[in-house]
Amino acid sequence: MYSQFKSKVKNKIKTIGRKILGMEQKKEIVSAERSGRVKPTVLARRLLEYDVISFDIFDTLILRTLSKPTDVFMSVGQELGMLNYTTMRREMELRLRDGKEAETGSREVTFEEIYEAMEKYCGVNAKEGIEAEFRAELKYCIPNPYMKEVFDLLKNYGKTIIIVSDMYFSEQWMKKLLSACGYEGYDRLFVSCDYGFGKRSGKLYQKISEEYLNGRSVIHVGDNPTVDVEMAEKQGWVSEFYEDIHTRGKKYRPSLMSSCIGSAYRAVVNIKMHSGAFESEKERDLAYQYGYINGGILILGYVQWIHRQAKEEHMDKVLFIARDGWIMKQVYDDLYDDIPSEYVYLSRNAALKMTCDYNRYELFRQFVERRVDSEKPYTIRDILVSMELESILPMLEKDGIHTGDIVDTKEKAEQVKEMLLDRWEHVCGVYESSAQAFHQYMKPILAGCHRVAAVDTGWRGTCPAAIKYMIEKKWEEDCEVTGMMMGSCKYKFNNTIPLIKDGSIRTYLFSPQHNDHLARFHYNKNLIHNTCIEFITSAPHPSVTSFQKGDDGSYKIRFEYPEQENYEITENVHQGVLDFVKDYKKYHGDSLLFWEIPALDAYWPVRFAMERRFESVIKKAFGGYVYNKYVGGLEGKRDMDTFLDMCRKEGV
Repeated sequence: MYSQFKSKVKNKIKTIGRKILGMEQKKEIVSAERSGRVKPTVLARRLLEYDVISFDIFDTLILRTLSKPTDVFMSVGQELGMLNYTTMRREMELRLRDGKEAETGSREVTFEEIYEAMEKYCGVNAKEGIEAEFRAELKYCIPNPYMKEVFDLLKNYGKTIIIVSDMYFSEQWMKKLLSACGYEGYDRLFVSCDYGFGKRSGKLYQKISEEYLNGRSVIHVGDNPTVDVEMAEKQGWVSEFYEDIHTRGKKYRPSLMSSCIGSAYRAVVNIKMHSGAFESEKERDLAYQYGYINGGILILGYVQWIHRQAKEEHMDKVLFIARDGWIMKQVYDDLYDDIPSEYVYLSRNAALKMTCDYNRYELFRQFVERRVDSEKPYTIRDILVSMELESILPMLEKDGIHTGDIVDTKEKAEQVKEMLLDRWEHVCGVYESSAQAFHQYMKPILAGCHRVAAVDTGWRGTCPAAIKYMIEKKWEEDCEVTGMMMGSCKYKFNNTIPLIKDGSIRTYLFSPQHNDHLARFHYNKNLIHNTCIEFITSAPHPSVTSFQKGDDGSYKIRFEYPEQENYEITENVHQGVLDFVKDYKKYHGDSLLFWEIPALDAYWPVRFAMERRFESVIKKAFGGYVYNKYVGGLEGKRDMDTFLDMCRKEGV
């Protein structure tokens, strides 16, 4: 008993200690990706203590916008039109280094020697290969924003700066690369291939000490713990370790992505999250990070696919349906201006009402059957109010029906449906007025259009199908509508299959017709996974309940209760998405190799978050996110839950 009491006291003391030291707070934010680096000014101040400051180049002063150095070779191979170029290039360099080591004991080779071997053994024109590879390096190399600030601060203080690198590029090549990245004003540049030995052996440090330092104190800044830290210190130098961004970011990045897009994606995200530059409070926000890391590539890939489809089909306009289309339209308009876009206010429930003449099954399912299972019981009156059918209430009361009766069984739901079917002409009359108002709203949007895309996230295709029905059949407009969705409904039951089969609806990520393995994963926890994507695609405005026709032929849009609590979170997510797209476009927008995002690559980061970071990121970022289970049905705050409530109910 005493030992148990002692253990409890000990644990309590530990907890109190953590709180005092601020460790509890640290535990709360550990889920957010942070570089963990001191500010550039702090590092610069530390380096000022030394007479000479030495910098490594790659992954220190310069970052590549690809995750591995050899990924640059993919671009070279594409330019030269050669298959298997990356493998050839790596093998030739390795072959040369092994040969040099056997002859001289040194593994140092030059850029020119590598391409002499490429010409001899692979048939690559040496001059063309050299020029192509260096162009690629210039294209994919950028200044490390963190180290550039440190470098410039030191230079402004008049400090002596040298640059030391183990590399096959000679000093001549390196100077061009450094200059292109904005590095000027350093005192000396030392490159291993010019000396026949490098940092790895310690000999280059020794050489610099003997011939250049003349007893001055020196500190070396680099990313490799062996080459830049251990070997520097063995030669009497002080070292400052700058862990490379890809090592820091590796555990947060999905590995199952294609070699091209995966490399570009990881680099863009790691530069942002782990270089140490511009680390603001916004960037530490979990919702922002979810948008940048997981949502950005999803929206970018989807929008690219939409534009590609629209262009191939010679469409006149792309209609982004509310609310999911909000962020999609922003990204689309930033990227493309050849096919115009429009944001269309609509919702699933509003669409079901306006298409009740052919959609009554789904109308009843949505507004009547689903409400039987509500935690707060619905009365007949509640259901009719949610459907905007208050005008039927007096009819029912007149017929002796108590509209205050609770609808809590399937049998009672069937009775409500029969009541409505008995008065179906009146129901259609109410909704026809809304449909006419919607038509007034859509006329200027469709003006001059003969082919349009109706874009939504998914999952049942209600809104794209409704727009198609109203434009093509109900209004008989001379305009063909093609629905576009990220993904379609559950593979075991899918009402969109016929429309997918005939091309009326197309899907980017998955459907029962393609990428079925993604569909199976997604719908393993469909409600949760749908919501994880809808966190990205939500909009900072309420859902549409209906369109109302004015006496003068005008219209107005009626909205549901605004989910004000969510808007700041949504805006942070969207800012993350927009920043990712801006950065990805800046680094890879002119490259066919790394630009267009296949569906699998677009989905993997958000899948990774669902699988690996659900508790640490998604739940923490969106746990208090409120939603209406019957959104668009005029219930106001009646049926509001949080995402954590949803997880609890789903056993997740």
